[in-house]
Amino acid sequence: MNFGQSLRRLRRVKGMGIRALAKQIKVDHSYLSRIESGNTQPSEPVIKRLAKVLEYDEAELMMLADRIPPKWRSFIKKAPQETAFLIRESLEEYGDNRTHEESPLSRPANSGEKSLARRKSNRKSPAGVSTNDLIFSAHVGNNDELFPRILSLYVAQGSHVADVTYGKGVFWKNVPKDHYRISGTDIQNGIDCRSLPYESNSLDCVVLDPPYMHTPGGTAHVGHQNYENYYRNNIPANGSNRKYHDAVLDLYFAAGAEALRTLRNHGIFIVKCADEVCANQQRLTHVEIIQEYTRQGFVIEDLFVLMRQNRPGVSRIIKQVHARKNHSYFLVFRKSNGKTRWKGPGELTSRS
Repeated sequence: MNFGQSLRRLRRVKGMGIRALAKQIKVDHSYLSRIESGNTQPSEPVIKRLAKVLEYDEAELMMLADRIPPKWRSFIKKAPQETAFLIRESLEEYGDNRTHEESPLSRPANSGEKSLARRKSNRKSPAGVSTNDLIFSAHVGNNDELFPRILSLYVAQGSHVADVTYGKGVFWKNVPKDHYRISGTDIQNGIDCRSLPYESNSLDCVVLDPPYMHTPGGTAHVGHQNYENYYRNNIPANGSNRKYHDAVLDLYFAAGAEALRTLRNHGIFIVKCADEVCANQQRLTHVEIIQEYTRQGFVIEDLFVLMRQNRPGVSRIIKQVHARKNHSYFLVFRKSNGKTRWKGPGELTSRS
């Protein structure tokens, strides 16, 4: 139904002649007649006056006239991506299955019914509150800014969380202390993430953030010496007979197996990692970890990209052959048999 047809029906429901309506909205009746016949599109001021006189939603009339409601324009400019997403979501939900007869404007007014102008549409209304304060998959900033958002999305307050590479507790800087029961351990204090002092199926969440780059020697990657100091990386004593990037993966894989043991069913495993180039070969660490953890028995639920705010320092190079890494990842896994879907952190209150 076009705007003119809708206008004619609304006018008749109100019991108004075309001249009476034209007089109230202060236009010539011939102009209104051309609108109803579809020969003229109304201006926005006219639509506003029509909505007021006919007691009908201004935004709906605007859309019937192929115009964006003025109040919506500022929001669309501020959040164009979210607006497009909501429109696509609505199209997927409602499709094109609404028939002409289903339109509230297309039904004749019965004497026993309320005014059509006051009647609400019977279409399904999306639940929830419209907001632009969403948690997005990419974030520019620091660990302590993104980590609390991930917790709010996946870990219920009151949960027992074991941060097995706690260090100085940087992740928890902006997390209220009374929100979670935190057990912070680290290999520096004698507790290896590959051998945890917790009972099987006892934890709600495990957090893992080991040093995620190998140390090839010399002055390169000086900030990651913890691998050799703490995990005996790059030497036979590491127990795996692996070196460099493969030793990095061995640590993640062993820590993942231990997290799987200690987590209860549907428990959450939050893992920090980053890709690297090793021996001039691109190693997509996050892909390798996802593949192995999936094999172990985890379900990947989310991936967050954390972009650093400043430009990373660059060593002297003769020729660049790979992109310089300026991002890392938070991976979110769930312990599951693969037959259930994630329904939100409320699920963590269940001890099934």
